[in-house]
Amino acid sequence: MDPRISKQRTALVMDQPFFGVLALRLEVVEDATCKTFWVDGESLGYNPAYLATLNDHECRGVLAHEILHVAGGHCFRQGPRDAERWNDACDYAINPIVRQAGMALPPGCLDGPRFHGKSAEEIYAVLTQEARQKEQEKSGGKPGANAPGGQQAPANGANTPSAAPDQSSAPSCGEVRPYPKASDKAVKEAEWQVATLQAAKAAQMRGKLPGGLTTVVDEAGEAAVDWRPLLMRFFQHPTTDDCSFAMPNRRYLHLGFYLPARYSRSLGTIVVVRDSSGSVFDETQKQFAAEIRQIAEELRPKRLIVMDCDTLVTQIQIFEEGDPIEIKPVKGGGGSVFIDPFRVLEEMGITPDALAYLSDMLGRFPDFDVTYPVFWASTTPLRRAPKPPFGEVVYVDA
Repeated sequence: MDPRISKQRTALVMDQPFFGVLALRLEVVEDATCKTFWVDGESLGYNPAYLATLNDHECRGVLAHEILHVAGGHCFRQGPRDAERWNDACDYAINPIVRQAGMALPPGCLDGPRFHGKSAEEIYAVLTQEARQKEQEKSGGKPGANAPGGQQAPANGANTPSAAPDQSSAPSCGEVRPYPKASDKAVKEAEWQVATLQAAKAAQMRGKLPGGLTTVVDEAGEAAVDWRPLLMRFFQHPTTDDCSFAMPNRRYLHLGFYLPARYSRSLGTIVVVRDSSGSVFDETQKQFAAEIRQIAEELRPKRLIVMDCDTLVTQIQIFEEGDPIEIKPVKGGGGSVFIDPFRVLEEMGITPDALAYLSDMLGRFPDFDVTYPVFWASTTPLRRAPKPPFGEVVYVDA
């Protein structure tokens, strides 16, 4: 290990115990093949030539940057995402936290106020949307026209992505790499979550937990939940077995006992509502649509209704049992009000077995209740998402 890294790691232990304690969990290795620094949840690598360009304060900041990649779970959550864009999204998420902790970073590091306080997944969705819009414009599309996938470009507002960032800026000061051992990935991730919470508690007891780290600690304390099987189980629930006297149990009739028989109730009408305000990006919409198609194919409901809604319902698609499930692109582009789909169903005289609503949850909810199960698939982390007046809420990470 280079003496400068050893010195700055010790300084973190003394002055920034949250970072220092976690830094000791990583094996430091010299790696002349990388551009800057990297971390994968097990090791921390550095290029000695790049290290020589940093002053001591920047070296300490880069170490903290790499530690936050692991503490934030970035090494474990990349999945099939584009590696370079995922790295940028993670950098946008953690660089302001490093600076809020009073540490310096090399010039050119990614930091945008519009991304402050957002998760890497949220930022990745914005960067992906912007990249697609930029490609559309290059290929002849008009700026401000329909976004990819048929969704209207969002109106100006808090959730409106600005022009795509300049990707020709200086390289990241520290690369995040996927954890290399798939066999114990879940165990290692859980270990880091516990270590992060313990480091935060230790730093807090010493009065040295920077305020900006609250988000990282909250994320570490949240159990990772895969929303896909939860959505499937939600729609399966109305089909559970039941008992009825209308169909007596013939096994006991000859004994003179008139007992109810158990039967399996088939799935009737299910409804899916997609937030078409522009705040739920294309990649998430595609993943959600794919899950809905799979659910419809496996559970075979008698009817599937797909609605798009911004302030009002903008599109309704109805698929009867046996119809091919070919869901059209999202249609809309206005604000977010979550009332009209429930009103439209009431006007149609339809009481669904279940309804799933994909949204960022940042809009106006109904001031009334419904009698059927509702599943809110929130693209906003639950710690920041408003609580709806009814239904179950699960975070959908794009």
